[in-house]
Amino acid sequence: MTSTQQKGVSSERIHGSTSVNVDYLECSICRDLLWKPIACQECETPFCSTCMDRWLDNGSTTCPTRCETYIERKCPPFITKVLSRLQIICFYQTNGCQEVLPYEALDKHEIECGYQFKKCPGCQLELLKKDFLNHKESCELFPMTCKDCKFIYKRNEATTKHTENICLRKQFERLKLEYNESRGVIQKLNLELGEIRRLHSCLKQTITFEDLPESAVENSLRIPNFYKGFRWTKIFYIHELLVAKECSKSGYVTSFLPGDSLNVAFFSETATISIEPPNKTFTLISIMACAAWNDDLKLTITAYRKSIVVNDRTVILLFGRPQRIMLQWENIDKVIFKPSGGTEHLECEGPGTHVVLTQLTIDDFSEQKKLVYE
Repeated sequence: MTSTQQKGVSSERIHGSTSVNVDYLECSICRDLLWKPIACQECETPFCSTCMDRWLDNGSTTCPTRCETYIERKCPPFITKVLSRLQIICFYQTNGCQEVLPYEALDKHEIECGYQFKKCPGCQLELLKKDFLNHKESCELFPMTCKDCKFIYKRNEATTKHTENICLRKQFERLKLEYNESRGVIQKLNLELGEIRRLHSCLKQTITFEDLPESAVENSLRIPNFYKGFRWTKIFYIHELLVAKECSKSGYVTSFLPGDSLNVAFFSETATISIEPPNKTFTLISIMACAAWNDDLKLTITAYRKSIVVNDRTVILLFGRPQRIMLQWENIDKVIFKPSGGTEHLECEGPGTHVVLTQLTIDDFSEQKKLVYE
């Protein structure tokens, strides 16, 4: 399977003869060739990182080979060394790609490969990515966006729906709307500033994601369960250096502020924070979050107590600009975050609904202290 789909790599894609016994390079879960391997700290059995994520997402805390407790560690160096010697056929060979690549170069190539299909948002035609630019310049139904008035229209509608008079009128309407929105934002910020000052006076301790293992410099990692006393489900963290290397055009880059933590947390699908054991509760005072790839990304936050919904709120996140979301939800034991929607940020092709989480302000009444995760 293609690495861009976050699945295993079939051993049938190994090119040429090899003296390596690929049976020793199989993931014990999917039985395909190991992909982005990790290992169990106790038995050192290697697994695909995505296979292990699914294993843990199903609620298991044990190793698939029956070790009592699964603790993640780096894959043994001899495994990664052998994998690096393999030559792999591109997943898009059936579409015409003739590339054969070293194992370590496969991921980057398949993300950018010109032989994957891409759908035109105008005429809905599916064509190869390498032909998309030429098609985009000639498609009469391709959506165009005016840089002045931001109006979106089809190329063949330029003379009827986007004349000079229409453009000027829409610019005026947009300026008027932005003025009214700015007044509302200023009022809201003043209220939040007063609340922040009140909170600042009572905060006792600041804890950052920076105290998580530094291995996130090389790969994004799942936040360990029971980190700071909470269970973190489908929430990961990434280091600033890895962001600069792998996601230079994303909103991850601008979510880091000078002097703040070198790590940020993130999630791309429904994610959960809950407290253990179940009879404890906490107060979620606020979060700071932004979108990593999309504009106008919607985030729905829902709080529970004993499996009953007690609070919920939906906000629109900005691209790459963390905003403080005040909640003040008391006596809860679980929070679910669900991202959805949004549109791809200009010149920023990415996996979509990633939410960057830079800070949580939590008051844990059971321990009589407040924690701020930054």
